[in-house]
Amino acid sequence: MIRPFAAAALALGIFASYAAAYTTIMLPNSQECYLERMKAGDHFSITFETAGKLPVEFLVTDSHNTPLYSMPHTGEGSYSFISANEGRHSYCFRNNAPHEVVVNFNPHGPEEETYLVNHDATPAETEVRKLSHNVEEVRDHFNFMLFRNEIHDQSVSDTQRRMLHWAVLQTLALAGMCGWQIYYVRSLFKIRGVV
Repeated sequence: MIRPFAAAALALGIFASYAAAYTTIMLPNSQECYLERMKAGDHFSITFETAGKLPVEFLVTDSHNTPLYSMPHTGEGSYSFISANEGRHSYCFRNNAPHEVVVNFNPHGPEEETYLVNHDATPAETEVRKLSHNVEEVRDHFNFMLFRNEIHDQSVSDTQRRMLHWAVLQTLALAGMCGWQIYYVRSLFKIRGVV
């Protein structure tokens, strides 16, 4: 009874080490593509999300560079497919905006998907695999939220620093203008002989 659970726990540990989310900062009007080597019949899935739900274009092509799926102007999405032929499949993100976009994506390659859809598993092992997959998705989303929080904290810090510099500059300009006006008015009255 303990051995199956120990084997499942070991498999979960191995699965967790292979599962990873990736984050990229896309420059304005740029495209980034990633390759996945697949055999015919392999299963592949991917989920992605952008910071602030800023829109990007998502495109999947097969090994013959034939488009399999396109999702234009979206801030999040997911897609899965079974490869019809062997070779390097690619998935690309395109940023057509004039500003940077942070994209967090979580690909699940053939090795992970084979583990997830193993049909020789008991119902308990199948449920543990599904639970593991869901926990990984939650963990990836949490990591993305932490990364997005760091970006927002940095943005707030930069804005506060700029506001402080601007306030100091305005204070110095106001003090200088007041000093110049006092000097000008005094010199004007000295010329007239009033002071």
